[in-house]
Amino acid sequence: MSKRLVVLTFTATMGFAASCFALQNPPAQTQGAKDPQTPAAPAQQPSYETSAVLKVKTRLVVVDVVARDSKGAPVTDLKQGDFTIVEDGKEQKVRIFNFQQPETSPMGAAPAPANPGNIVDNLPHFKPGRALNIILMDSLNTSRINQVTMRDAMIKFLETLPENEPIAVYLLGDRIRLLQDFTTDPAVLKDVVRSFKGRSSSLLNVSANGSPITPILPGIAQSLPPQMAFQIREFETSQAASLTDQRVSATLSALNSLARTLSGYPGRKNLIWISETFPFDVMLSSVTSATDRNYTHDIARTGNLLSDSQVAIYPLDARGLAGSGLFNVANGSDSMSAGGSQMDREADERLAARTTMLDLAERTGGRAFYNRNDLDGAVRESIDDGSTYYTLGYYPENKNWDGGFRKIQIKLLRSGVKLRYRIGYFALDTATFAKLNPKRKDQDFDEALSLNVPVSTALPFQAMVMPPSAKTQNKVVVSYGVDPHVLSFAAGNDGLQHVDMECAVRVFAKKNPDKTVTTEAQKMGGAMNADAYAKVMKGFFPCRDQLTLEPGDYLLRLGVRDNETGLIGTTNATLTIPAGNGNATQPDPAAGASKP
Repeated sequence: MSKRLVVLTFTATMGFAASCFALQNPPAQTQGAKDPQTPAAPAQQPSYETSAVLKVKTRLVVVDVVARDSKGAPVTDLKQGDFTIVEDGKEQKVRIFNFQQPETSPMGAAPAPANPGNIVDNLPHFKPGRALNIILMDSLNTSRINQVTMRDAMIKFLETLPENEPIAVYLLGDRIRLLQDFTTDPAVLKDVVRSFKGRSSSLLNVSANGSPITPILPGIAQSLPPQMAFQIREFETSQAASLTDQRVSATLSALNSLARTLSGYPGRKNLIWISETFPFDVMLSSVTSATDRNYTHDIARTGNLLSDSQVAIYPLDARGLAGSGLFNVANGSDSMSAGGSQMDREADERLAARTTMLDLAERTGGRAFYNRNDLDGAVRESIDDGSTYYTLGYYPENKNWDGGFRKIQIKLLRSGVKLRYRIGYFALDTATFAKLNPKRKDQDFDEALSLNVPVSTALPFQAMVMPPSAKTQNKVVVSYGVDPHVLSFAAGNDGLQHVDMECAVRVFAKKNPDKTVTTEAQKMGGAMNADAYAKVMKGFFPCRDQLTLEPGDYLLRLGVRDNETGLIGTTNATLTIPAGNGNATQPDPAAGASKP
């Protein structure tokens, strides 16, 4: 990745906001039309005290609370004074309180902004009126036979999908894929689910060559020299641990990507995770695999990403009530012993999976479903459960961000009400990311710039893609406008507001989207006085990439990152450069790029 460092010092006398990016608060839809090289400013926040801002600026902790009575019905008349929040045994002051329940008015996509065709963004274009629901069909951690059960149950569920339910469908395989973005149209969702055929996971109880890992049968084990039997068992253990490592790593990466995708959507998100096994708990204090790899930091980071994005996990066991078919009396004593041993292993695996499911649900405020064959009913119950909730927010009095786990307890004045909410969070310093080594910091950004992962909405931005012309000196120019309210500005000893961010564009050939043509990135360091800072906060923070491309059709993944917090935003664009490009008589550049 090619990088350039640009350090800008903004002052009021420079007229930066007015002269370079016209930050005089014009309407977004007309700003781009006035100056084709200027991206329209991101939509203004309705209030500076938004969740995204406070999580970065003042460490607001947001907790969604599901309240049910003794009959399981939602309790809808609680007030702020009914709740008490306790963190690590110390009462906290509730600063934000609201109640959310399903709306009866039709929902759907928000009106697309009236921007020129070559302006793209990563702003959510679905206007939710209630909690959003995400169904994650997990083929990485699920056998193929149970993937068929998963698919059939989903189709059955969609036959009776309630009106006005916003649902998105993702598939977790070797990577996470968006099958269908948020929609309330059951027909669209059914078509997507029907297209899922399932595939065997290369990391689930299989050897390196794809054949099942079969333990040594007792009779055979007894006939082997002790040293040989020990070595074979050591190999099996090591191989199984290696496969588990790979599944944990792939699953964590998928959840991180999903959290970044959902971050820009307001309110609660119910992640309905249908799987056969759940390889880790997102809030464990210490996790070490059989290969001595410690996942503690990675899992803590994933847990915080999910919490910050207000994601509650609803784990659903894809195995239902199916029993083992291995035990057969007619198979003889060795087979009986082997079958019994296998049944014991299956029982242990089910117990471990259910324990993790319960922990995932409890620690994120969701609910676990297992040991039942109505998987479609479990999906429906998950959606109903997470549709009515209270949101509470507070600023922790403990300002020591040491990475430790903070336990949250919510008390209620009223008796007979059962509360469900996430039980805590890891107090990770927002500056922790900036202290990571460069290779580790670039890993997530590099992955986010792949077309194979969903776009990220954690850092909102708009961008304009300009094809090469005489005006651009025959280069492709990408101009970014980043929402400054989510950037981590910090006052320096010089009295200026400092920010450190990066913008990047990765180019793929449209005919071969798996092959990277080139990547360009630019690091922006900004320092501005009070007047310039105030103007930027009314519009956007700029960044620009430029690159040289041959004539052809291209797919672009655009990305921005806050280098202090690690927040990432990405979106896609298309670009066509006609043959013979390069002279002064170019077509209207607004026709050269568009959002896919």
